[in-house]
Amino acid sequence: MKKCIHCLALLKKKTKDHVFPSSWYPDSTPTNIQRWAVPSCEACNNRLGAMEKDLFVRLGLCVSPFTAEASGISRRALESMGVGVTDVHEKERSHRTKLRNKILKDILPYQGDVGLLPGLGLHKNILPSKQKTILIPEKELVQVSTKVIKGCEYILGKRVVESPNRVEVYFCKEEQIGFVTDLFEHLPEKYLGPGFQVSRGVSDDDSRITLYRVVIWGSIKVYASIGSEEYFAMIKDLTKPL
Repeated sequence: MKKCIHCLALLKKKTKDHVFPSSWYPDSTPTNIQRWAVPSCEACNNRLGAMEKDLFVRLGLCVSPFTAEASGISRRALESMGVGVTDVHEKERSHRTKLRNKILKDILPYQGDVGLLPGLGLHKNILPSKQKTILIPEKELVQVSTKVIKGCEYILGKRVVESPNRVEVYFCKEEQIGFVTDLFEHLPEKYLGPGFQVSRGVSDDDSRITLYRVVIWGSIKVYASIGSEEYFAMIKDLTKPL
């Protein structure tokens, strides 16, 4: 009997969760691209699905609408809030209006690069004074990113991440982790269309230690590692300032 890859509950019926949400695939995605799906319970599917919808709008409004990697994403983000959409029933229109009002509360004047999610930033050829900052909930971003990494490991590593191992995700400026980015340049990349690329590396010393880089829409890069608590404690000790 299969387990939910998120909460590890045994699944009594066949269910699945898309590793990369269906709505996140750009319009430029070829029809023959495999869209990974993994075992998940209904509760985790619903909980994470709600986070994915919220994040999709926030992140989708931040990426450039003029690239193949993010083709159609900003338009769909606006449509999710009811912008430019007329042919929906009243209940759905109400849901979209509620989401729009929620997002609008978290749109602020441009705040500069402090706290900026790596990979995002000012759009070219638009004055900074004309641009906005959108708040992205860190907790939701981490949980959805962790979900993606667990799904990738189920597909590529043929395993469910469970105790004593766990996933830890990182959002880093690449100039600060040059040695890590150099490592990933030499690892094989799984191409899932222009919108998503996944690179995976496994330690030569311990096959349970796994590193990931996931590129979303050509701009957002999620780095992650999978290992035991002993592994993360060792990494923490190695990175302590002298």
